[in-house]
Amino acid sequence: MNPQHHMRFAAKPLTAAILVALASPAAFAATPTITPSQVPGQGAITYNTYPSAPITVTAAASPTAPITQQWSLSATTAQTQGAAVVIQWGGNSNPTLNANGTAGFNIGAQAGVEFDGSANVSYASVLNIDASGNPSVILGQLSAAGSVGALFVANANGIVVGASAVITAPGGLGLVNANLTGISSSAFAALQSKGELPLDFQGVTGGVTIEPGADLSSIGTYGFLLVAGANNVNVGGAFVSSGGVTRYSIPNGTSVVVDGGVGGVFSAVASSSSMVVATVTPQDSGPVQPLSALSAGNLSTFSYQDAPGTTVGLNLGITTSPYSATNLSVLANGNVVNATGADLTQVTAGTLQWINGTFTNNGVYDFGDQTGSTLTYTGWNTDFYSVESIYGNGSQAQSIGSFLNASAGTVNGGSFYYMGSSQAEFTNLGTIYLGQNSSSYTSPSSALIPTFHVSVGQSVNLEGSLTPVGIDGYTGSTYIFDMRLTASATGGSILFDPASPVTVANGSLSPVGAYFTATNVDMGQSLNVEKGDFTFYPNSATSADAAPISGSFTIASGATLSADNLYMGSSGAANAGPAYTSYKIDGSMVATGTSSTPGSALLGDFVTPLHGKASVFNVSGAGSITAGTLTFSNLLGSVNNITTGQILANGFKVNAPTGGEVNISVSADGSAPQGFNLN
Repeated sequence: MNPQHHMRFAAKPLTAAILVALASPAAFAATPTITPSQVPGQGAITYNTYPSAPITVTAAASPTAPITQQWSLSATTAQTQGAAVVIQWGGNSNPTLNANGTAGFNIGAQAGVEFDGSANVSYASVLNIDASGNPSVILGQLSAAGSVGALFVANANGIVVGASAVITAPGGLGLVNANLTGISSSAFAALQSKGELPLDFQGVTGGVTIEPGADLSSIGTYGFLLVAGANNVNVGGAFVSSGGVTRYSIPNGTSVVVDGGVGGVFSAVASSSSMVVATVTPQDSGPVQPLSALSAGNLSTFSYQDAPGTTVGLNLGITTSPYSATNLSVLANGNVVNATGADLTQVTAGTLQWINGTFTNNGVYDFGDQTGSTLTYTGWNTDFYSVESIYGNGSQAQSIGSFLNASAGTVNGGSFYYMGSSQAEFTNLGTIYLGQNSSSYTSPSSALIPTFHVSVGQSVNLEGSLTPVGIDGYTGSTYIFDMRLTASATGGSILFDPASPVTVANGSLSPVGAYFTATNVDMGQSLNVEKGDFTFYPNSATSADAAPISGSFTIASGATLSADNLYMGSSGAANAGPAYTSYKIDGSMVATGTSSTPGSALLGDFVTPLHGKASVFNVSGAGSITAGTLTFSNLLGSVNNITTGQILANGFKVNAPTGGEVNISVSADGSAPQGFNLN
């Protein structure tokens, strides 16, 4: 799947006429020192769509010393086809704009730059390219007025928007740390009608940083914010006050696209409704091709290069005023970090996508309409459903990377679904709230009974709080409807040690249950499956002739695993090959059964499985198994609890259900002496 992120905003069209060669990125230089009065210098117009009607750029070093330059754009066809002006600051043999100033696009804390279009110029986009070899620093005011459309700043060496910056761009703002070097003039003309900006991150340095406090509130809900860069991309937000009005620095309604090191295209195309659809389309990077090969004919298949390891930092919203992610799209070929104290709400499927990295949540991550950590959403299936795939450095779509809900992190949702790649890990050290509003259920519209599914390659670690909560006045028991945990890689592990015991139940439905698939399972906390079974599928090789994969299943002292029936490998291994599992039970395994049928605990294959053969190696520990039927199938080792050198003093505890008896069956298949010693 090659998903696209569609954002709508009533901005002026971004035209691809802004696509012009960026200067070749130099080695990263330290952020230059910006004087309070500094304005962009040594500029030259390198592209002008319609040179006839005036647009004015005013760079004011101080209120009494403006530097004014003018050039023209035609209004003849601008509104229907779009218009663009491209200015390169630095690296010009004959600069005409502030020729004696410091090269680069920099704005000091006391300075300002305004682009103002006359009434007969229709929404021209302005692209400012910093070719100085140093990062661009914006500490003062940058604005678009009159009929000027979107403003763009591009720098292959990085962009910093400081906390004192104020940017007014009703038609949209783009901060682009990418490499467009080498686009030919013929391709440039062809790209104009496509309205697409190729993002090539190879050789790029610096990244993009918007510091908390920077005032972007005047971008407006009809504009857009594009932040694209390699290395680190940091988007910070805070409350700002102006004219006695306090508001959030990035409006909730603004379409925000954050692209961290994923090669692809950004486009903004006018639709029939006069809205603008902003699209980020990640591409298969494929063979490396120079941008000089770009043409109208191969734009859709051209290979753009990724920047692996990019980290996107988000610092949006606070608990008392969460940032609505309805119009937020984040893509990263690396890591995404939600900052401590940040609060994202109304997150939807596909809002954040990342590959080759980890999403770390240190703040609050809400689905639907939440307030703080109190779940208030009542719709069905408000899922953490991150199965969207994007193209990375290969030719196939990939599942997303790892997930870490840190100790300070909170996730609010209805149900929770997560699918990661073969190298992904899932870890919860914080709090995950799941929604529920009824103990009975007849259709998806009548109740919200949470499901918890995690499927990754390497490990599932549940150490924080996993809490179903009653909402809308519901005061009955809270539980998870269905739990499935999978760590599918060879050696994949599940650590089940949440802060409190977890109940899996089904209300009035037919039995469901809990399913673990892994090589190694370590249970430090109790899991109770009511009206359902627990099933463990040990990982095995894909071939029936392959060597067995050896693993372990451990229940710690004080922990209880209970269900109607306990199927420990008895449904076969996860794949076609054999699996050997050792069980160390220091806690309790309880097969509760139903009102009419005693429960069964079945370790190892007891029938011909649909998958590979699951054998039992050793069963040991100071705990116990309670069941009406206890079966050890394909037992390769021993069943005992070695506490002393005297064999008669040892023994593994087996308990009969209340008022019943235990039927024990053993199939010993080992090639060495085996022991079976019960207490």
